[in-house]
Amino acid sequence: MNRDAPTVLAPPSVPPAGASLPAPSHAESDDGPPSSQGGLKVVTISPATHSIPDIEGDRPLPRRDDPYIGCTIDGRYKVEDVIGEGGMGVVYRCTHKIIGKKVAMKVLRADLARDKELMERFLNEAKSASAIGNPHIIDISDFGELPDGSTYFVMEYLNGVPLSTQVEGGTPLPIPRLLHVARQLAEGLSAAHHAEIVHRDLKPDNIYLVSRSHEKDFVKILDFGIAKVSTSAEGRLTRAGAVFGTPHYMSPEQAAGTPIDHRGDVYSFGVILYELASGKVPFDADNFMGILTQHMYKAPIPIRALVPQPEDVPPGLEAIVLKCLSKRPEHRYQTMDEIISDIEKLQQGLIPDAVPEMMARSGGFNVPADYFKKGGMPAPMPATPGNPRRPRTAWPLYAGAAGVAVAVGAVVAIFVSSASSTATPQPEPGPAAVATETATDTTSPKAHAPSVLPKEDFAIMRQVALGVEPLDARVYRGGQDLGMSPVVLEVEEGKIVDIEIRRDGYKSRTIKLDGTSPKASVKLERVPTPARWTRARPEKLPGHAPAQKPKPKPNLGGGEIVNPWE
Repeated sequence: MNRDAPTVLAPPSVPPAGASLPAPSHAESDDGPPSSQGGLKVVTISPATHSIPDIEGDRPLPRRDDPYIGCTIDGRYKVEDVIGEGGMGVVYRCTHKIIGKKVAMKVLRADLARDKELMERFLNEAKSASAIGNPHIIDISDFGELPDGSTYFVMEYLNGVPLSTQVEGGTPLPIPRLLHVARQLAEGLSAAHHAEIVHRDLKPDNIYLVSRSHEKDFVKILDFGIAKVSTSAEGRLTRAGAVFGTPHYMSPEQAAGTPIDHRGDVYSFGVILYELASGKVPFDADNFMGILTQHMYKAPIPIRALVPQPEDVPPGLEAIVLKCLSKRPEHRYQTMDEIISDIEKLQQGLIPDAVPEMMARSGGFNVPADYFKKGGMPAPMPATPGNPRRPRTAWPLYAGAAGVAVAVGAVVAIFVSSASSTATPQPEPGPAAVATETATDTTSPKAHAPSVLPKEDFAIMRQVALGVEPLDARVYRGGQDLGMSPVVLEVEEGKIVDIEIRRDGYKSRTIKLDGTSPKASVKLERVPTPARWTRARPEKLPGHAPAQKPKPKPNLGGGEIVNPWE
């Protein structure tokens, strides 16, 4: 957060140290209980007690830009410093004067707090968030109204770092750490969704990693309900966030301005996992509308096509992310509990349910040939072997010598049988003899010779994102309909595949893809509209005027039918 940015609040000016702060007309004295207005208690602000030193004689030190710093709010919360600033207000670090506990206080902008309906909806969201009761949701302990009409609430103070700092510079998170963070995040969102609360502004800046007891990377989710109750958007591409959310993490339905539900959080969850696994957001552009358009129409580039070591990203994780990023809400996970189940399977080395589902969809999601044999993730290898090393014995040497002897005997027998067969010519066998020889050949020494299993080939697959203009053109591969553009195809390295694009009214086109480029685009040509038939006029010969036909007399009602072409 930029602390040098202009303050977005309009708090009352603080009088000089030692002067008394006039109490608002609707607030009662400190001796009695605080008054309430609209369901909120109106608190008092005590001015700072520190003095302002002078610099260079008569020139005073400029007072801090934020007049709340150094003040005590409601006789309990002493404001110490600004720790964050955004479009909705400012977050301060405070100390509870009675119990000495550090807390965080967020003060909403006065212009937003004047909207009584907005303030009431915000406080209802704050009450709901505090009632979730999940350790991964930040706890809100108090809220009230300041004399100038600004609304505030008090929450727990987090000594940690935002998740956004862990992916700065485009460095992906290690997969075990990513899954540890993802599971906690899913558990917190699941608890919120069961309480019928949708975050609507989920992003790495709103997720904190703190140390709790002996557990590192403990997840805390902030700012529940802020975006949901806002009434105006500012279209800001800053880390402070826009009122209706940050465009890089918006769901397609949120980008289109249509109503959203908890499945919008599922999409944002997928965007965060995509960024943690690849170091990049799936969609980016240099303007607001460019990002929103990609959310609605563009398919994300597969994660394994972005990272330097594709084998480090489990296909099961990519399947989970791609299912979360489905454009239509009904194609995503319907609950966060389903995501938790798939993450658990991936952590246990099993295959998530999203893998076969994503393979069944058109779009080219594939897995390595041995994926279903070895499972989703390799089992961790122990640092030391489980069994102590045993002393070597002589029996492997004897077994090896015996094997060599058997092999030599087999070779000698083959040469003897081949010599006898060449010494005595045999007539050309008929079909019956061939069948007999084939049946009895299994008893020859060749049948008992050790066979060498063919080495399994592991094809390297390259993924190509194909975009077509017009967007409703259909893509075909080997006669199989892969759906409308855009689609993601998998091409085996070293091979070329033919892709056909069709649409009514356009010329069909076939292109060849070899996987060397991760992107491809095709523009179809319109079929020219046939010209309308017109009657040719006779040519005029020079010097000859065409004979003039007598004009027929007009008939009024009845009579012959007149040819309009003559």
